[in-house]
Amino acid sequence: MNSNEHKPPATTPLAPTPRTALPRSNKQIRATAIADGLAAKRKWKTLIAEAQATWEKISPEELAEVNGSFHRLAGLVQLRQRIGRVESDQQVRAFLDKHYAAADAPNAPS
Repeated sequence: MNSNEHKPPATTPLAPTPRTALPRSNKQIRATAIADGLAAKRKWKTLIAEAQATWEKISPEELAEVNGSFHRLAGLVQLRQRIGRVESDQQVRAFLDKHYAAADAPNAPS
């Protein structure tokens, strides 16, 4: 190799990093949010039996109506278990964290 030839850097990024990722349009963001919501609802249907085992005072029918919504589930747990909102939020957060990847948790506040 000649010393005059251009040599590529040793570490060439193959894909954009999160900081340099291309901007997304509102339409793309909305489509992603809808797809994530649908995936969360499908996942929730597989977790109803386990949620019912965790909170025995809540019927499977009531859990099915929650559709994986953090706030609806926390409210239902608070009402049926007769506990405070903070405690119900903690129980629901622990349950969802156990069953969903941290980044995939549906409708959950950080």
